[in-house]
Amino acid sequence: MKILVTVGTTKYDSLIAYMDSEKSFDDLSIEFQIAEGKYIPQKHPYFTFIDSAGIAKKYSEADVVITHAGAGTIYKLLEIKKRFIVVPNFERIDKHQNDIADFLAVNRYAFVAYSFTQLKMFLDIINSYEFKEYNKESFSKAEEILEFLLS
Repeated sequence: MKILVTVGTTKYDSLIAYMDSEKSFDDLSIEFQIAEGKYIPQKHPYFTFIDSAGIAKKYSEADVVITHAGAGTIYKLLEIKKRFIVVPNFERIDKHQNDIADFLAVNRYAFVAYSFTQLKMFLDIINSYEFKEYNKESFSKAEEILEFLLS
């Protein structure tokens, strides 16, 4: 199984360190996107940042993406219908990632690991689980907003 672990633009060293050091993941093909994190993976390849075309290619090549609960990353993964596991970054000062993660879990769009120890279980069952399909709703209020602003 090919796995991409991504943390977006903020560091999440504890997630990267856990995934890199956990023995039960040694037989998996893992690549890390570590942003400005201080932990440097020892067992698996990594990169810091990549342009939008590059990360889109990485998403496409991965069987599963493990990600922080960043809105931009999650929205993109939902759009492309990628199987993913969310691990909210509670090391951040703000706690908005918990709200996003809860929404995904309740609506069955993705697995949410509130503990790193849940990751192995989710990886074991992710290919057989029936997630709810996300359908992007087009934004149709642009004309109404423009009319309001011009009046």
